[in-house]
Amino acid sequence: MYARVPTINPLFITIFSFEIEGAGVSPVSALEQLYKEVILPRLCAACGACVGNCPYLVKYKGRTVKLDSCSRADGRCYAYCPGANFDPESISQAIFSQPYDTSGLGSFTEVRASRSTSNEILSMAQGGGTVTSLMSMALETGILDAAIVTSAKGSEGFPCGVIATTARAVQESAGSKFVGAHTLDALNLAIERGFTRIGIVGLPCQIRSLRKMQVYDIKDQHLKERVRLVVGLFCNWSFSADEFQSFISKKVGDKKIRKYDVPPPPSNKLIVETDDGAESIALEELKPLIQGACRECSDMTSEFADISVGMYEGRPGWNTLMIRSKTGLDLIETATHVGVIETEQFPEENLNHLRQASLNKKERVSLTKIETGSSQACHD
Repeated sequence: MYARVPTINPLFITIFSFEIEGAGVSPVSALEQLYKEVILPRLCAACGACVGNCPYLVKYKGRTVKLDSCSRADGRCYAYCPGANFDPESISQAIFSQPYDTSGLGSFTEVRASRSTSNEILSMAQGGGTVTSLMSMALETGILDAAIVTSAKGSEGFPCGVIATTARAVQESAGSKFVGAHTLDALNLAIERGFTRIGIVGLPCQIRSLRKMQVYDIKDQHLKERVRLVVGLFCNWSFSADEFQSFISKKVGDKKIRKYDVPPPPSNKLIVETDDGAESIALEELKPLIQGACRECSDMTSEFADISVGMYEGRPGWNTLMIRSKTGLDLIETATHVGVIETEQFPEENLNHLRQASLNKKERVSLTKIETGSSQACHD
């Protein structure tokens, strides 16, 4: 049995304040609002939260597609979308029980350098393999009964979310994909299938959506209790999956791709590792493929996760590890105790650099929103 956590849903106040012109007090359809504000202007991050929660929304070749109309005003499609009415203050209060930290990196208690102690994981994972090691351990020790991760081998050849129930399944999904992959679609499926100790690895947009799902929990699915662990990844941008797929196919042909990597600045390159060697592509060439949603996302470090993990600039083979909650701290202490990861002190100079990089992204987003006249206010 789960205890329902009482929450006030300010989103519904917003939804029900709208009226269809000439139709009395009828509320606006959530799906139509989502379509008008997010899908039509191509501001969908392809997080996948709406897919699987609505019969009229599907993923198709990396995009979210609306199949039909719907009259529901309280639809989860709009309520859970990270691009619609995300309020960092209320989410921070609900998740961390403290005000939103506006100093650049969100709330955190500690930052460390970390890496996996497994040579096998280090050989297949991105950076230090911290995330792969943590999720593998969490499944093996029973902390979790399911892990939602992103696999490169999705339907139609596009990356997608999968439900991993073994360490091997987690390891098969290791490595960055650099595209929106509708990962939360797999979370919706895991909830449907009855998993009760779920962990998730996601990009900042996916973590924001997940936190909205937990806080609002419109269908009373006990999401705050069932999603036990939230691991966020650092992210500056992701590519539109179908455009990226088409671009890469022209570049490398039918060579089997083993891994993508974007080395730290000043490289400004995407490295595509294939069975025939590595190919280097200038990021400038790829910029037109960046999702519109990423240009309006101010969250570089997954500020609402239990732990956030990213590259450690200047130290290949290691990660930057941010601990944000007691859940995150407990996991890291367990992982270091059993020896699946090792950690070291993170230099203050590097932390200042990370903070400045995050603040720079927030400033770029604010300028973009001013230039485009975006209807979504930049709250953070």
